Amino acid sequence: MTGHQKKHVLFLQAEFRSAFFFSAYAYRTRREKGLARILLQKKSNAAIWIAPACAALIVMPFWTAGLFTVMPFSYHFSFESMSRAAAELPVSSFYRLLTFENKSFKAAKTEQVDTLQWVDAAFHAASSISLRDPRTFLGKELPGFSIYDGRILIAGEGTNYTNMPIESVEPDPKSISQPPVEDEPGQVPAAYEKKILLYFTHTSEAFTPGNGQAPVHIVEVGDMIAEKLAERKIGVSVNKTDIGELLNKKGKQYSASYEESRTVVASAQQQQPSLEYLIDIHRDSQLKDVTTAVINGQQMAKTVFVVGGEHPGYEENARFAAALHELFEKYYPGLSRGVIVKSGSQTNGKFNQDLSKRAALIEMGGVENTREELERSAAAFADILSRFVKSEQNE
Repeated sequence: MTGHQKKHVLFLQAEFRSAFFFSAYAYRTRREKGLARILLQKKSNAAIWIAPACAALIVMPFWTAGLFTVMPFSYHFSFESMSRAAAELPVSSFYRLLTFENKSFKAAKTEQVDTLQWVDAAFHAASSISLRDPRTFLGKELPGFSIYDGRILIAGEGTNYTNMPIESVEPDPKSISQPPVEDEPGQVPAAYEKKILLYFTHTSEAFTPGNGQAPVHIVEVGDMIAEKLAERKIGVSVNKTDIGELLNKKGKQYSASYEESRTVVASAQQQQPSLEYLIDIHRDSQLKDVTTAVINGQQMAKTVFVVGGEHPGYEENARFAAALHELFEKYYPGLSRGVIVKSGSQTNGKFNQDLSKRAALIEMGGVENTREELERSAAAFADILSRFVKSEQNE
């Protein structure tokens, strides 16, 4: 290659190198300008969103406060609401959650987790409909279906959601008159200090057996229980105030019965501060096949415990009812129909049970139970109640 050719090649290489560097510089310049435009655009967009975001942060506390204000009481974050939420969790699943914190729990055998339980709990929390309780599908749509409202806390033998206790929604016929009120004995010996109050919110309730037997009034059942308690040296006061008569005098509806009985119970507590166990005695409206059991070859009227779930201390009442149910299961298996928790707009929800930690509403027997069946059941209830009272006194 001649010298002239070499110079020409070098010149071309220099030109290519200059063109390459110029192109690279131009590309980098355009890229930097593009990035600059993007950053400027983002900054301008950010300026648009900064004001609403700051406003939302300022307004959010007020929205939250307003939400909690308008929420129904049952959904507020409280001990009661959290307890109800925890109650919806399957027990076996909750136990498994504990194993994540304490490995020693894994040593115990646990039941297989039922996926349906979790699905049902989530579905119930979101829609108030339980896949395991068909009443929740129709309860708000069918008139009168609310009489079956309630949650089975403890199911006794044969108890399910098809035979829940039915509270009377109107007084029994006037033809069933209340027996005359007898004066209670005066001074009670110290050993018989009155700790139990028996009373009757629905004083017109009565039993009308189909065997031709004379009707039995609910107040008479209270006398049967009191007599057996006295035999066991347990002090008891029977308040026979006619709540129906009070309602008539004041022009109130039957649905206000618990308001009137509350005044009666509070007055009794003020006059006798020793009264601790408050038992409101009722008669179920279910028929005999639901309210009757055969114990030791004898027919007896079943008893179901009803707990009001709409006051902060209802869990103490539930424990009291559960303890009595367990005593029934121990000494008279099959006689208790279990423990039912009632709440909602179609029921009282308290049943005066916020007046004591040892308060219970019992439905003893149904409309068709006989006097003999009621007498046997009254004796059984007096037996288990006296056992519970004595166990607490000896603690």
